[in-house]
Amino acid sequence: MVDFSKLRSSTKKPKAIDPIEVFRRLPKPPGINDLYTSQAEVLKAWFDRRADRDVVVKLHTGGGKTLVGLLLAQSTLNETAEPVLYLTPTTQLVNQTLEKAKAYGINAVPYVPRSDLRDDFLNGTAIMVATYAALFHGKSKFGLRGAAQPVKAAAVILDDAHTAFAVVRDAFTLSVSSDEEQPLYESLTQSFRKAFENIGKLGSFDDVISGAEFGVLEVPYWAWREQLGAVRELLKGNVKNHELVWPFLRDNLNLCHALISRSAFTITPMLPLINALPTFFEAPRRVYMSATIADDSEIVRTFGAGADAVGKALTSRSLAGISERMILIPELMPFQFDIRAAIKKILEATAQSKRGAVVLVSSNKAAERWIDVATLPSNTKDVESIVQSLQEGVAFGPVVFANRYDGIDLPGDACRLLVMDGLPAGTSDYELYRASALYGGGTITRLLAQRIEQGLGRGARGAGDHCVILMVGGGLAAWIAKEANFRFLTSATRAQLEMGSQISKSVKDGKDLMSTIRKSFGRDKDWTEFHAELLAELVDESAPDKQRFELAEVERKAVDLWQDGHHERAIAKLEKAVEAQGLDPQTTGWLRQLAARIADSWEHTSKSDELQTQAFASNRNLLRPRVLPPYRPLARPGPQAKAIAAQLSEYRSRRGLLKAFDEAVVHLNKEASANQFEQALADLGVYIGVTTERHDSNGVGPDVLWLLPSKIGLVIEAKSRKKDASALNKGDHGQLLVAHQWFEKNYKGYGSVRVSVLPGNRATKEASAHASHALTFDKLQMLVSDARVLLGRLCDSVLQGDELTAECAALLESSPIREDRLVDRYLLPFKENE
Repeated sequence: MVDFSKLRSSTKKPKAIDPIEVFRRLPKPPGINDLYTSQAEVLKAWFDRRADRDVVVKLHTGGGKTLVGLLLAQSTLNETAEPVLYLTPTTQLVNQTLEKAKAYGINAVPYVPRSDLRDDFLNGTAIMVATYAALFHGKSKFGLRGAAQPVKAAAVILDDAHTAFAVVRDAFTLSVSSDEEQPLYESLTQSFRKAFENIGKLGSFDDVISGAEFGVLEVPYWAWREQLGAVRELLKGNVKNHELVWPFLRDNLNLCHALISRSAFTITPMLPLINALPTFFEAPRRVYMSATIADDSEIVRTFGAGADAVGKALTSRSLAGISERMILIPELMPFQFDIRAAIKKILEATAQSKRGAVVLVSSNKAAERWIDVATLPSNTKDVESIVQSLQEGVAFGPVVFANRYDGIDLPGDACRLLVMDGLPAGTSDYELYRASALYGGGTITRLLAQRIEQGLGRGARGAGDHCVILMVGGGLAAWIAKEANFRFLTSATRAQLEMGSQISKSVKDGKDLMSTIRKSFGRDKDWTEFHAELLAELVDESAPDKQRFELAEVERKAVDLWQDGHHERAIAKLEKAVEAQGLDPQTTGWLRQLAARIADSWEHTSKSDELQTQAFASNRNLLRPRVLPPYRPLARPGPQAKAIAAQLSEYRSRRGLLKAFDEAVVHLNKEASANQFEQALADLGVYIGVTTERHDSNGVGPDVLWLLPSKIGLVIEAKSRKKDASALNKGDHGQLLVAHQWFEKNYKGYGSVRVSVLPGNRATKEASAHASHALTFDKLQMLVSDARVLLGRLCDSVLQGDELTAECAALLESSPIREDRLVDRYLLPFKENE
């Protein structure tokens, strides 16, 4: 018998280190002869730059990232004979990677919990494949800084790096549950009650911890610093539930946010403390495998990669890996129908035809809208089981997944119809806090764009795959329609959305909608050629936004300097960045607050107060400073018609503004929280062309101020939670009078109208509310309806620029929402209770 092993040994050449040559020498699975052009391009480029410590490799979803990562790992193994670690976000993806390695004859071994690390990994003869969680935890078998012998790796390959940011942050986050650890939660939260009272947020604090409010509050950093010793003692006696996190935080609590929500007291670092893990932090090669997403700056913030490395990501112009996606937006279809009811029927029909039908939503609450037709897995194990059933073709759904915008792969018939319902939302308290703190700025828009892209990528996994995607919900349709948001998406997604908009506007009725979907299912020649031609025309190569990467690097370096005790250098770096770059106000405030926090940690109180005052002036979503800064009155509003027309110009599809309007005013009801109601009231004013501002959330002024172009201020206190029969009492009216005094002090020369929003226009005799006005729920809904009529007419117009402004002015002439008619049309005098 021929001994092929002996023959192979006798003719063995030196191990190949060029990854393309490594591939050439490997056995190939059936049907695989060569690499994609895109794979070959990035492998060659990486080999030329393999001495760089950080390299980002970007390929389209389904473009063969896993094979590229394995070849880079094998190349490094052949060259160095030292350990190489390959990380993926989930156990399912670990198994897929191991299967891929086996198919190509690459020696890869799994990380096994509760077992020693494999000798063939430690000896540099096999690649170890593990989840991020296997490396990033406080008892990591790879070793923490200060341990006797941390594992020294020649390279760490981070697959799906763009999905791992939350996973890595969680590894450094300690959350005390209000349910499971109630005594500790209560002790921690009550330690800071006085601090919230001092910044005028006691009402919000009480509502949050009582469960009446869903928001997330940050403990003022100066109060956090003062209580660090007490907090450490409280936690030290309760580390059993947090033993995988405590080793990271016990000496670094000063570097952390402290966040309070109705469900947890959360301690999480400014940025993940990745320097605690030498295996990763000191690896001479770190390769970040990423899908083509619009924003890679989180790679810098989370992992400490250099801005230059991210800016020079290895990419390919090839369209290989871009899936065929027919994206349909029912809200843009030119006919009225019950969208959810129609989609539920389509989901059922798709599953019955033995094609996978999947719904993605942002939360379990949102999933409840679909459980009459779709299965909702209750835990991670159920998710994995259902995903496997879909992949194996033994089940087709419909299935609804809550907040699973990444980490699940549904190629082929596993998913031919994907419904994305509503805008993705953050789930961790940190994500919700950051979204609130940076509300309205470009940073959150980029994160939303990334999450939308990840969701779209669940159902079609590369070249040759195809999927129909229905994007449902006014908020999602409005977000996509806004030009400023659209440009944050990748060019491939923009191209497919452009096609989808054209198709959606051409669908005539419900029957035509199903017929259009079947063209994708049935591989209609006209559809596939239309998609291929337009994709090639519309996909372009966008230049990376180097400024954004540099800004992320500044933030990362400032935190590292702070951790190393270089407070002055950290503050100087942040101040220089704010002065040098044209940032949006939200980001400016965020960076100044970080600088203020570092100054406070340095016990440089005057500098900290100065920086926090500047931060709050830029971004009122942040912490109110210890010393309240002087109020800056709003500029006098311009013409109402011009303000309304300017909003329309922000939308690629003007009907998107109507969807955004509907989403904004949906909370103008007594079931909404006080925070939701007040924000909706402020947003309503913006949509009708007046200047608005919220005040009481920051401890001063009225709940909401509407400033009219005619130099009139509507000073508004919202009593939206009052029962229908409740009258305005003396205390309620007293708050309104105080807010009115504040307005008269700050807006000299303005007229004013005192307004209370509540179910009816009754007041007690003691309230003496004769000169004040009620905006009742009925009148408020009338205002909403009248505003929608005017906006609807403008959305149907094709006029632009000055002509659109003139058209808006003409419509306002006959509209009850014209600013000089608001008081007479919608406000009622109070009637005294008999």
